[in-house]
Amino acid sequence: MEFTPITKDQIKSFKEDGFLVVRNALSKEQNDNILDACDRQAQSFLKKGKILNKPWYNDFDMRPGLLNEEALLDLVTHPTTVPLIAQLLTPNIHLHSTALTYKRPENPEMPLYRRGWHRDIRIPRDLGHTQLPIVGIKICYCLSDFSEPDSGMTLFAKKSHLDQEPLKIPQEGVDPIGQDVCELILNAGDAVLFENRIFHTATPNRTDRIAKRLIYGYAFRWMKQEVYLDPPDENLLKKSDPVTRQLLGGYRDIDTKAWALEDWARKHGVMPERVPWHVEA
Repeated sequence: MEFTPITKDQIKSFKEDGFLVVRNALSKEQNDNILDACDRQAQSFLKKGKILNKPWYNDFDMRPGLLNEEALLDLVTHPTTVPLIAQLLTPNIHLHSTALTYKRPENPEMPLYRRGWHRDIRIPRDLGHTQLPIVGIKICYCLSDFSEPDSGMTLFAKKSHLDQEPLKIPQEGVDPIGQDVCELILNAGDAVLFENRIFHTATPNRTDRIAKRLIYGYAFRWMKQEVYLDPPDENLLKKSDPVTRQLLGGYRDIDTKAWALEDWARKHGVMPERVPWHVEA
């Protein structure tokens, strides 16, 4: 995997806000190739007729099978984004989830419905909202333009990754009280990295075009890969380079060191200090 160093400003932005925008993460050629592959996967959805007043009918969410496309497999080690995650977390990571989401235009006259604000990976269900750890980071690749409000992108409650309690949403409202709700303006080829603790939700698509996004989630290797992610294909693992093999889940024993990305991190001078089991008293 090629190396992209993360800057101090990027680290500061990510830690303070809970997300980080990477402009032009995909070149136009890369975006076009990935979009072609995603459109093939979404053919059944794209051929459906239009019904403006049924929001969920207009949504497409595909999880398994995406890595069968070569362009989408190559994205597992994409150099403008994945190296940043290895530096923000540690080299001890793997691919945790994949999702392809398309959203058709909706009737702009329809009232807003409750959005579905949430945190990812569901650990608050077991641990509550107090002192939650960061265990994963997702990359949302914009395959279409999100250059205006309500274009089918994601809303973030900025800085909410540090909140110690649930959101407060009015009974007749859709957005939380006392939060800096942030709707990013993004272009095709841009990407957003966001961590598991930040509250976020989808927006309606009130443009005249289909909103298209591809999301790859990475987490520590001791986090079980999402059930929707295809089990590692042995033939694919055998022909993969060491870093790709690690990220695809090629190490079965989580106590085995993450040799591939650790070697990569040492080579580029970004290997984090080891946390000791004990120190001399």
